[in-house]
Amino acid sequence: MKNFISVIALSLASFTSMAASVSFPESLEVIGVNGLNNVDSRYLQLENGQNLIELQYRDLFESNADDSSWVRSEPLYLYIDLETAANYKAITPKILSEDDAYQFINSPFIKLTDEGGSEKQVALMTHSQLMTKLLLSK
Repeated sequence: MKNFISVIALSLASFTSMAASVSFPESLEVIGVNGLNNVDSRYLQLENGQNLIELQYRDLFESNADDSSWVRSEPLYLYIDLETAANYKAITPKILSEDDAYQFINSPFIKLTDEGGSEKQVALMTHSQLMTKLLLSK
């Protein structure tokens, strides 16, 4: 029985070490992962292979000392195919103003970097772009 428990513990440890992870900046809120909603995490553990992450950009900007406003996007979708177990970090371009934020929302992309320093630019899709991609892939 003790050996059985040890084998299960080792299997679970190797299984979790084979998963990839992605961390997101505060301005990108994770809404859902692979169809599961109510995921509110800045750090996701994902299975290797295809993953679909639903995000929303949101940030608060001060226009003057007395006034501030939120800038929010519609849902954005990150479709990634994780081939290796690695820790990734999602990085948005520098967004310093409301104009920068709206420019990002109109053409959203992030950079995914891994712990080795390799970097990959990935476009975020709107709902209609995601539906088009799904329909054309059949």
